Amino acid sequence: LIDTPGHVDFSYEVSRALASCEGALILADASQGVEAQTLANLYLAMEHDLEIIPVINKIDLPSAEIDWVKDQIEEDLGLDPEMALLVSAKVGTGVDKVFQSIVDHIPGPVIENTGSFKALIFDSHYDPFRGTIVHFRIFEGSIGKGDKIQFMSNNAQYKVEEVGLFQIKRNPQDRLVAGQVGYFIAGI
Repeated sequence: LIDTPGHVDFSYEVSRALASCEGALILADASQGVEAQTLANLYLAMEHDLEIIPVINKIDLPSAEIDWVKDQIEEDLGLDPEMALLVSAKVGTGVDKVFQSIVDHIPGPVIENTGSFKALIFDSHYDPFRGTIVHFRIFEGSIGKGDKIQFMSNNAQYKVEEVGLFQIKRNPQDRLVAGQVGYFIAGI
């Protein structure tokens, strides 16, 4: 899962993250309804041909207007309002249904392990002890500690120091393969 911000200032980051996914949860606030950026993010997801799951969050609020938001999901987003999952992330209501819907409706990645390593970098951050930690999605091949990689934008080459999965904290692995989303550290 890749969590992206919904704010308009982060449209580029959302677009990069969506290029790394097979599906998207489109969230609408039960008290505020579908906002302009929700529609913009839906269009980005549709451009990437992603499976869309509508989710109405904050159903526990006294100001929640679930039927109004369902109408907006149908009229403004063109999605089936009956597919909308009702959730209160704060208290945990409906979260299990979100997970099950992801399993049921979002296809797994297409895996191509026969080609050379190809990946899309969608985010990075700086760690003062390890340097730049790069978040990426592998489309072909695999990557492991000690491998040499090359950035296509500037032809810079680096030796991979660590690869892993990001699960609340870094979880180092021996190798990551096509279809996986993870991180690498390479002295960048």
